[in-house]
Amino acid sequence: MPEHEDDVVEVKEGGGGGIEGRNETVLARKLKKTLELKLEKDGDTVDALMELSTFFKENNLKTRRNLRGQIERRSLEINHEFLSAFQAVKESLDGIHNNVKGMSDSCKSMQNRLELSKKQTQELMKKTTELRGEGNKLTTQKQLAEKMRERLVLTNKEVQELKGGTEINRIGASFFLVLEKVKRIHSDCKVLLAAGHQATGLSVMERMEEYRELGLDRLYRWSQSAVRNIEIGENSGNLAQGFFHLQEKEALFNHIIEEFISCRRQYIVRQFLDALTVGGPGGTPRPIELHAHDPTRYVGDMLAWLHQICPGETENITLLFKLCDRTDKVELTGRILSGITEGVCRPLKSRIEQILVSESSAIILYKLTNLIRFYDRTISDILRCSSVLSSTLCELQQLSYSQFLSLLQTSVTAQLAKSELGDGSSDLSPSYTTSSLLGLLRDVLSGHSVVESSQADLPVVVRAVVDPLTLHLQETALKLPKQDAAVFLLNNFHPLRSTLSLYQSDDKRLLELNKRMETCILDLVREQTSYILLNLELVPILAIISQNDGSSLSSVPGTHREAIGAAMARLDNLLSAPDLYILPSTRWLVSSQHRKTVRISSHLELVKSYTLLYQAVTDPNNGYEPGTLSKTPEQIKLLLQI
Repeated sequence: MPEHEDDVVEVKEGGGGGIEGRNETVLARKLKKTLELKLEKDGDTVDALMELSTFFKENNLKTRRNLRGQIERRSLEINHEFLSAFQAVKESLDGIHNNVKGMSDSCKSMQNRLELSKKQTQELMKKTTELRGEGNKLTTQKQLAEKMRERLVLTNKEVQELKGGTEINRIGASFFLVLEKVKRIHSDCKVLLAAGHQATGLSVMERMEEYRELGLDRLYRWSQSAVRNIEIGENSGNLAQGFFHLQEKEALFNHIIEEFISCRRQYIVRQFLDALTVGGPGGTPRPIELHAHDPTRYVGDMLAWLHQICPGETENITLLFKLCDRTDKVELTGRILSGITEGVCRPLKSRIEQILVSESSAIILYKLTNLIRFYDRTISDILRCSSVLSSTLCELQQLSYSQFLSLLQTSVTAQLAKSELGDGSSDLSPSYTTSSLLGLLRDVLSGHSVVESSQADLPVVVRAVVDPLTLHLQETALKLPKQDAAVFLLNNFHPLRSTLSLYQSDDKRLLELNKRMETCILDLVREQTSYILLNLELVPILAIISQNDGSSLSSVPGTHREAIGAAMARLDNLLSAPDLYILPSTRWLVSSQHRKTVRISSHLELVKSYTLLYQAVTDPNNGYEPGTLSKTPEQIKLLLQI
């Protein structure tokens, strides 16, 4: 490679401006360019050399000379091959062209026929569309007519259900469904009238009104038969719906109610009479009249039987009229209950009146009064309205109460009339009259009821017994000495106060009674104090001390030292045995508290008197020697245990 470059350089340097020199220069450049080529990176050159290697097997002069012609022949062969290949392609394309042209002609023919067919069928489609629209309209009208017929017209079966046919005495759920449908159709006709369909609406309304009258008439006749049945449990649901529909006809509704009241009233009366005379099934429970000898139980059983049936009747009425929405259910229930229970009033009243009139015990009468009062309030709460039964019970309660007060006053008067003038005054103990009347009062009040209306009885009963007794005790006490009268009244007032305190008696009465007892105690205290001072002979001494004009008491007759000493000796005896100086009548006090009060109060008065004496004796101006009195007032008070 360097050798060639040197040659090129030499040519350039040796050359002149001639043609030969220029050719050599061009050749040199080509050679240099050829030598600078990197054939391994030239893809075309590599491909050409590879193709050349397929037919250029030997590198000699002959082959190099024929190389150009060989290459041209090979190029010609390749062109012939391309030409043959493109000839087949051309023939295929010509065939395709002919086919496409045929298809184009067929499409044009078809398009022409379609255009012709479209023109022919367009009118037919228009007529078909019109006919289809008419068909849809007729179908809609048909469906509307069918729906209207179903909604506004009754079927033959439904009409037969309203009439009843062979099953006129049976009404079930299907009947009420038809009746509801008639009511709904009648309501829908108002919509038709509002929409302008006057003729159709009026016609259907008139027809439905006829059906409704027909159905209500059948319902009325069936309800009459149903309410006469004693056991209406199986028909309660149908009757409830029947009353709901009949309330539209007020006359029919009221007539059925009256029929129901009449039937139930007769049934209740029969049941009541059976309970009185026959008893329950198999004799259990036993007949009520078997206990007629026991007024309280007899009356209580009759009233309890009435109280027992009222809730059941109330429940039945509530169940039957639960669907009624055009009437006051509370007023209706009260009206029916009042009518049902009216029948038992007469047998009940006659039997209880007989008991009340013939009863001779005020205690039993008061128990009967409270018993009737209790059931009157209880049954009235169930009925919730004024009724004949409530009025009857109220009359019986008033009769019983008046009989009780009359008999109570008679018993008190008779008891007081039996007492003698000196009753209970011999030993000053509570009189027999007091004990018997307080026992009567306790027995009467033991039957006191918890009913609010009975609370007003208490002051009346107490007044009827206590006032005559108090007056009798005071009249008896007037015939006794003062101290005996005080003890007698205390002994009788004490149990009276104890009895009244057990009940919610009048506070004023108890306060007045306490004041009377306090007055009696004060009288006893004064008598007891006077008794002690007289026995101790302190009265004249205290009188001299209180009237002293300032002179020395030791020199005054009656208050000299020996008199004071004798009084102190008697006082020592009192201190050693206080019970010896108690009034005899005071010992008869029944209440230990009263005895204690009298004792302590009288001893306090004694201490006060001794204090005056002690102050006078210990005064130096009175001239007593020291030690005349050995005890101070405090010591006396301590020894007397006060």
